[in-house]
Amino acid sequence: MHFAQPVWLWLLVLMPLPWLLERARPKIAWPSFDGFPPRHRIGWVWLRALPAVLRGLAIGGLSVALARPQTVGGVIRIAGQGVAIVVALDQSSSMNAVDFPTDRGTRLISRLEAAKLTFTRFVQGRSDDLIGLVVFANYPELACPPILDHAFLVETVAAVRSARPGDDGTNIGDAIAWGLDALLSAPPKKKVLVLLTDGNNEPAVPRPLDPEQAALLARELGVTLHTIAIGRIGGVVRGLDPQLRRPAEVEGPNLPLLERLAQLSGGRSFAATDADALDEVFHTIDALEKSPVHGQVLTRYDEHYVPWAGFALAMLILERFLALGRLRRLP
Repeated sequence: MHFAQPVWLWLLVLMPLPWLLERARPKIAWPSFDGFPPRHRIGWVWLRALPAVLRGLAIGGLSVALARPQTVGGVIRIAGQGVAIVVALDQSSSMNAVDFPTDRGTRLISRLEAAKLTFTRFVQGRSDDLIGLVVFANYPELACPPILDHAFLVETVAAVRSARPGDDGTNIGDAIAWGLDALLSAPPKKKVLVLLTDGNNEPAVPRPLDPEQAALLARELGVTLHTIAIGRIGGVVRGLDPQLRRPAEVEGPNLPLLERLAQLSGGRSFAATDADALDEVFHTIDALEKSPVHGQVLTRYDEHYVPWAGFALAMLILERFLALGRLRRLP
């Protein structure tokens, strides 16, 4: 707990003042029975100072309330000049191929699973950047806009599944366009689009955007496009059909196309054939896309002055109540 305006705590030194004033108040000498033998009875003499004590406690409660005691209710990070990054992740059925070695080659996982795990680690290492996600097959979809709420983004990535049978395909041009559209509204000046795919550009939609035109558009908008070819390079490879549980022919990535797209936009092209290599690719991109961050941290505080103000009011009410009875004083 801390105080927003601690200067008011100086009022605490005034707490003994009502008692001191009561002691210094002139008193009238009344006739007494001092000459008679004393009687043992409980009287109200010891309570005479109680109203003054209650007034002192009211001063103390009021001073604490004015100082505004607070506790931290939450912390919100606000990016200043970080990087806005959108990853366009291929979710076509070929990403289900279980041919991606991990754990130093001891087991195989699907390309999509490897991409999700690596992207999650990448997100967790860039707390000051706005990061978003576009998933695509035949049709792209903005799964998460560039945000600082990385916990929500990680949950979104975990929920990504491969495309439905009617949406199977690889529409790279439109995926880049959707990523650029998501980056346009992001405040940071430096914007980066990462395209991750394991196939060729084979959209099954009318009038798709040409990938090279999309890369040129990225350059005009000042967006750096990095491409990552995931899976074995060069033609058809053998994977494992996750539904039929038998070998299936899976097309490899079009590396020349991805290299050309990165070159047109001023980015770099990478290739990864296993989980360790994919980690290294994202580490490289992480090192490339750095920008000075003049961030802010907004702290939300919970106020606790109400109980202290209520305490001060209760002390004053009790003091007035007692002053109307046996403890009242004459002018």
